[in-house]
Amino acid sequence: MSSPPGAPSSSWVRELVRPKSAPAPWDLAVLTAIAVAVPVGVSLVIFPGDPAILGLGVLVSIGALITSVADRGGAAVDRMRRILTTAISAAIGLLAGSLALGNDVATVIVVVAAAVLSGIAGVVSANASQAALQFLIYVIVGSGIDFGLRPIWVAPLPLLVGAAWRLGLTGIAIAITGRARAPERAAVASVYTAVAAQLDAIGTPAIDAARRDVTTAMNQAYDLMVAARTALAGRDPKWRTLVTQLNAATPIVEAATTVAAEGEPLPPLLPNTLRSLARSIEDPKAPPPTMPTPDRSTPGRAALSSSLRLAGSLLKGDGPITTTVPIQRPDAVGLPRVTLRQRARTALDHLISGGETWFAVLRLVVCVAVAEAVSVLFPLERPYWIVLTVAVVMKPDFGSVFARAVQRGLGTVVGVLVGAAVVELLPTGWPQVVALALLAGGMPIAIRRNYGLFSTFITPVIVILLELVHSGDTGLIVSRVADTLIGCAIVLVVGYLPWPSTWRPSRQLSGRVADVATDVAGYLKVALATPPPDEADRPAAARDRSSARRSTYRRLSDLRTLVQQTLAEPPPISTAAAAWWPEIVALERVTDAVTSTAIHAAQSRLHANQDAVGTLHDALTDLADAVRADRPPESIQLPADQLLRSISDEVGAARSVLAS
Repeated sequence: MSSPPGAPSSSWVRELVRPKSAPAPWDLAVLTAIAVAVPVGVSLVIFPGDPAILGLGVLVSIGALITSVADRGGAAVDRMRRILTTAISAAIGLLAGSLALGNDVATVIVVVAAAVLSGIAGVVSANASQAALQFLIYVIVGSGIDFGLRPIWVAPLPLLVGAAWRLGLTGIAIAITGRARAPERAAVASVYTAVAAQLDAIGTPAIDAARRDVTTAMNQAYDLMVAARTALAGRDPKWRTLVTQLNAATPIVEAATTVAAEGEPLPPLLPNTLRSLARSIEDPKAPPPTMPTPDRSTPGRAALSSSLRLAGSLLKGDGPITTTVPIQRPDAVGLPRVTLRQRARTALDHLISGGETWFAVLRLVVCVAVAEAVSVLFPLERPYWIVLTVAVVMKPDFGSVFARAVQRGLGTVVGVLVGAAVVELLPTGWPQVVALALLAGGMPIAIRRNYGLFSTFITPVIVILLELVHSGDTGLIVSRVADTLIGCAIVLVVGYLPWPSTWRPSRQLSGRVADVATDVAGYLKVALATPPPDEADRPAAARDRSSARRSTYRRLSDLRTLVQQTLAEPPPISTAAAAWWPEIVALERVTDAVTSTAIHAAQSRLHANQDAVGTLHDALTDLADAVRADRPPESIQLPADQLLRSISDEVGAARSVLAS
């Protein structure tokens, strides 16, 4: 495949070190700074010179550190759930590790078993994966550090106290704002703002990036609303109204895609109306905007006018029956409710059929076992840090192993130097606690930008905490760098280079590309199916079309993200990833064409020729089969139907990209 304009041009080295652009979560930064610094600071002030009390303060601060890393903001109920799950998992891990402390054989068995459980948990959910990682980390910590607390079961208690302290701070922060639904409101409003930016970009080179931003905003909003869904939230009128407003954004997004395909820029009044809608959603006290005069000069503009009128009527409290656009009512909000049985079944399916999952778990276990062997066989000062490094870098579901190993190594070296400067240059006591607070506050900001940058902040936090307990032990700093580099070397030499999957990235990505092409083909069939003859069945059919569109765009977005992550790998991996970029762009354009054609057909009351739709479906299915079989697409005569012309053009382009 060739690489036309639009393919990523950055070198893999630049992708490896480049920080991502992301808004700074100042609220999380303040919470983390207070949560981590206050416990150890209080122990220094109230009981100066008492090492036992200082050790307790350090453990409480570590508990707050654990839960601060787990708190990524968002819906209040989801934040509390993540904090509690992570804290309990870390406490259980610390207890399990402490029981093996001092016994090399028991330590190896417990740590390797924890690695297996941690790797498997990655297929359950993101929250379970994060909690399992903390479980593994603190099994390693408990088996490698004696905090001097007896009996052994006492060790996790300060950790839980620190987690409770951070949980309490989070609750206070939510109560002070007085806006329990503020994150959800902001997420729904961001969808409307993103669509406004897409309309502004019509006719400019920025249109593709703007459409992808809309997809990202939709994904994040739906994820947040699903995470916030509980039995209590389901009865909350505010929550239900927000979900209805999010659902109302779907026809707006579809109409915006159609208007973009028509290519004529819109007057500023329409994007500004969307921004006004966003402000009214985010601030319920703001008056709803005045809707512009309907413009039905094109199918896209007619659909946009109808969908805007729907969104405006919802803000005013009118029912959706006053509009011609199908939308789910607040009593049928359309968010999935996944039962525990369904989650277990999905996880089991992943484990049974997921060869990649088991390979990732095997790589993690092998690397942890090698790290444990190095810790036992060589006279290292604090060998547990080697195993910790391996565990964090090798977590199967956290992205590129190579990138995380390099970023972790570089970030830790810089972080240790920063920590050493704080320890050596600042007096023990409050000056170091203030530095600890500043560094801890930088963690939530850094983690959204680059893993190496995050390591640069969290490493000196850990160095300072441990240095307060081992005051004057400068060897701690030197050994931390050496152990980190040894751990990263184990990851690269044992967990990266020898594995065949490292050198066959094209085959891995090709399967994902083929799956997405199949999804696009399925969306084509749903979107252009002949409308049901019964008028009462048509709203449900329209919702099915919107659901299929949203699912397809999400899969495309996930695939693009995967390729972007892989670009940080060295050749040949990054080269193979970049080669798939044009095909992904082509499939996105096919999906846009399907959306705009479906809206055009609905507004014009036209029905797509089902034989022609079947031919296009076959062409996309053959494209998926060709990707899997690594062959050129077969010769298929695409339909010349006037209504389907744009889809035929884009499907032909996608097939040509693969053949080139």
